[in-house]
Amino acid sequence: GLENYPLYTYFRHHELSRQLTKKSEREVRQFLAAYDASVLATRLRRQWLKLLSRERQWDVFLHDYRPQTDVKLKCDHLSARIAVGALEGVLGDAKALWLVGKSQPGECDVAFKFLQTNNVLDDHFVWQRIRLSIENGKSSLASYLARQLKSADLRAFANIWVDAHKSPEATLKRSYFAQDDVQVREIVLHAIKRIARSDVKRGSDRWAKLLDRYQFSDTDRGLVERVIGVAAARQGHSQRIAYLDKITRPFVDDTTERYRIREGIKTNSWAELERWTERPPVGTTALLRWRYWRARALQFLDRDQDANVIFAELAKERDYYGYLSADHLGLAYQMNDRPIVPTAVELADLRARPGIIRARELVLSDMRFEARREWVHEIESLTPRQLEIAAFVVNGWGWHDRAILALGKAKAYDDLSIRFPLPHKDLARKYAAKRNLDVADIYSIIRTESAFMTDARSPAGALGLMQLMPATGRETARRVGGRLKNVRELLEPTKNIMLGSAYLQQVLGSFGDSFSLAAAAYNAGPSHVKSWLPKSGCVPADIWIDTIPFTETRRYVRRAAFYATVYQWRLHQEIKPLAARLTDAVPKGGNQKC
Repeated sequence: GLENYPLYTYFRHHELSRQLTKKSEREVRQFLAAYDASVLATRLRRQWLKLLSRERQWDVFLHDYRPQTDVKLKCDHLSARIAVGALEGVLGDAKALWLVGKSQPGECDVAFKFLQTNNVLDDHFVWQRIRLSIENGKSSLASYLARQLKSADLRAFANIWVDAHKSPEATLKRSYFAQDDVQVREIVLHAIKRIARSDVKRGSDRWAKLLDRYQFSDTDRGLVERVIGVAAARQGHSQRIAYLDKITRPFVDDTTERYRIREGIKTNSWAELERWTERPPVGTTALLRWRYWRARALQFLDRDQDANVIFAELAKERDYYGYLSADHLGLAYQMNDRPIVPTAVELADLRARPGIIRARELVLSDMRFEARREWVHEIESLTPRQLEIAAFVVNGWGWHDRAILALGKAKAYDDLSIRFPLPHKDLARKYAAKRNLDVADIYSIIRTESAFMTDARSPAGALGLMQLMPATGRETARRVGGRLKNVRELLEPTKNIMLGSAYLQQVLGSFGDSFSLAAAAYNAGPSHVKSWLPKSGCVPADIWIDTIPFTETRRYVRRAAFYATVYQWRLHQEIKPLAARLTDAVPKGGNQKC
């Protein structure tokens, strides 16, 4: 009598999966046919295929197989095809599984034996995997593969390469490296890169001595210069700007650009930064960040007119760097709010999708984990426009974290009421008043920490809306005269906002009410922030934020500052400029201004 209930599939899946045997074939196929695109059908199919693999039921396995992401099942699929003689395309698929720089599961052995039987695993093919393994840092795998080489010379070469990976400096002293050929150069390049990554000076000095000894190509030279430059930046080498500058444009990548901006700002190397940012980024560096720091470099080089042209362009954007740019010119912030307006047909189509119906019922049943799993599976196949409609729909359910993530997946950022919702408004206002905080600041921390996922749990153990660590929650509760009976209470919005707002008040007080320093402390801990303060002088807020050593914390502070601004707009408050919200970093106990 429950066949028409949205969660009927969960009952059937539970019943089938706990009693799965070869005799279940008819029922399994009925379930897979009836719910083919569902998350539970995907799970049952995977479980079913694993059973068939164990029992070597290859005909049934092939009939019920669909493309899988699990490597073991991919290899089982090859084993099935080999077993029944369905060999078309097997060699190509087996080669793809072989050519990886890591160990593969035992299920792949049949496919690899097939490659060997068909004379595919010659020395050249084995060597390709050895190269991938060493580049991936898997020297033990490379040693194992070396034993499969038929050529004694190649085996010796492979073992020397493994030695060069483990002890690069000692290995380079061997007489083997007196000759100059392709294989020798490959080992030398790998060794130099390994040395440089641990000690830039030693790597650079060794590289200078070897440059004229071997016939390195321009590509070889460019790649090594990039490794040395990036290593110099990571190690804080005194000549890191010069090393970064030596990287020629064909070899500039995303990592190079990231370090050039960060270290250029940190060392006030404005002339180099201006030159590095003359062209658009080649990697994934955010263009607005790139353009902002070009403008700042121009400012420091007394080219205010050129800088202001860029600031004026950026000030049109709803963005952290757009708002910083607007502050430079004294302009109002742009919100560019464009609400999503679905048609009746779009809403009806989205709401009629079985996965959406199931997700809704799971939310109402307070089965959040299952609801999220159903939701993630369902939205994988949606178009960007359908994702916008889905975000609109679940926002109406009060499922704000899924709405926010759906808009992010669609790269649709303009509906600010969905991206920056206002749940728990009474709680936020109550504790903002009690802690003498701006309610927008509380919302910005919630939005940055959990995106309003009430049962959020971080890998480190932080819990709830404002992502409090249990120890922080207990200590804060004692300090404000409350009580935390159980850390699970941190998953309750009331308790979480009560304690989270108190902790935010604490870190703000510890850092002179500086939102940028407090946000950094909220994310990375006060002790880290104290260690990042300048020893003397002062550092402008935008420079300090973009040179925070932790990537996660840099992004966190920028987002929190941006979100607080948008939340002031959402709450119809007077917007506090970032120039006032983000204070300059000064030595502990200092009060000077930049």
